[in-house]
Amino acid sequence: MFDLVLENVRLVLEDATRDCVVGIVDGEVARIGEPGTRLEGEQVLDCAGKLVMPGFIDLHVHFNEPGLTRREDYFTGSSSAAAGGVTLFADMPLSNEPYTLTEADVRDKFERAARGSVVDYAVWAGLVEDNVDQLAPMSEAGAYGFKMFTCDAGDGFPMPEPSTMRRGFAEAHRLGSFVGVHCEDQSVMDRIAAEDHADEDDISRFLAIHCPEAEIEATKRVIGLSEETGAHLHVCHASLPEVVDMVSDAKRRGVPVSVETCPQYLLCTTDDLRRIGGRLKCTPPVRSANDMESMWRRIEDGAVDFIGTDHSPAETFEKERDSFDRCWGGINGVQFLFPLLHTEGVVRRGLSPELLVRLYSAAPARFIGQYPRKGTLDVGSEATFVIFDPEVQWTIRAEDLLTKHRQTPYAGMSCKGRVEQTWLRGEMVCRFDSDTGKHRLTGRAGSGRPVTPVNNKGK
Repeated sequence: MFDLVLENVRLVLEDATRDCVVGIVDGEVARIGEPGTRLEGEQVLDCAGKLVMPGFIDLHVHFNEPGLTRREDYFTGSSSAAAGGVTLFADMPLSNEPYTLTEADVRDKFERAARGSVVDYAVWAGLVEDNVDQLAPMSEAGAYGFKMFTCDAGDGFPMPEPSTMRRGFAEAHRLGSFVGVHCEDQSVMDRIAAEDHADEDDISRFLAIHCPEAEIEATKRVIGLSEETGAHLHVCHASLPEVVDMVSDAKRRGVPVSVETCPQYLLCTTDDLRRIGGRLKCTPPVRSANDMESMWRRIEDGAVDFIGTDHSPAETFEKERDSFDRCWGGINGVQFLFPLLHTEGVVRRGLSPELLVRLYSAAPARFIGQYPRKGTLDVGSEATFVIFDPEVQWTIRAEDLLTKHRQTPYAGMSCKGRVEQTWLRGEMVCRFDSDTGKHRLTGRAGSGRPVTPVNNKGK
């Protein structure tokens, strides 16, 4: 007798789609049978007309706990993630107070997530000017990786000096970990900011300062550090095809480097930024329509390792100020990534759903060292999965968000395909309620488990 049987399953994995029957025991996949196989279960779920996929993994979110929970916390952030089919997230070391820069900070975040998160969680640590000696204890405490900026990230998260960057990369290599980098060159941005922008509006000045040159120069610099030290470099939120190409070239030379992109760079352009304003403000910024199209070609060619949202919410007033310069730079998006990319990538561009499963499930599971426990559905893997209706058409409404503040640049976008149910180890944690037209949480705070990386990088 199985605890749960999934019948009429259309199972989508990274390399194939098959029709099958799935039997689940004690939160694990115990059997996968051919269509028509009769399995007895205490609970039987008919998945006819739906797609079943491994739970999604978002390795780049900001859930703001501790210290800035007025914007988001582990419960609200993970609830929204669950509504989007995300069953594991990795929380960034800034956009909270204090920043995650010591062993004690890492342990504190794990304890808070254990109390609040509905889904599984990992914790990033920071690499700043004065904390290289903390990398080893933070890694020992379970830190997923080390986030570094090549530009000003605000008080308390100082950009490392060049010598500190080199020492940090070398230490990450020794630990078998990696350095994830926000690639924008501060000196390039300072030079452009000092120029005369009197005739430009706020958005034009913002785009000029956060220019492609700044992202490209910073990427070139940190690829050099990876090549010099042997440390694994992960380029965060690449917005430009040239950045992806630089990573591809480095890989061909044997440099240990990977790259992610985010939905805003695949869905939105500078024209959208002018239309939407502060709700779409982020760094690096959205780029031109040609850049967006070129990023899709890199996705199709397999040059992008995986996708994350860079979910970084704020209170509504912080995104709707009277001046664009004063608007918070970050996007609320973890609830909508997969439906949006299914609509744009699969429906409109003819890409395969298997490709999206690779980018948002299998590849990030491998990156954090959790495949095949996560990132696939096979005998012995976790029964952590998403039931997705590929045919339903709907429109994103800000009021349907499960995040703390209901604002998103994606409001008003039309989607084909919706996450209907999200399951974590054989237990449903969120479902779409057709009576209310909203997702309803069925899991509880504290049901997620910590995930620490298998150190398989940099050695």
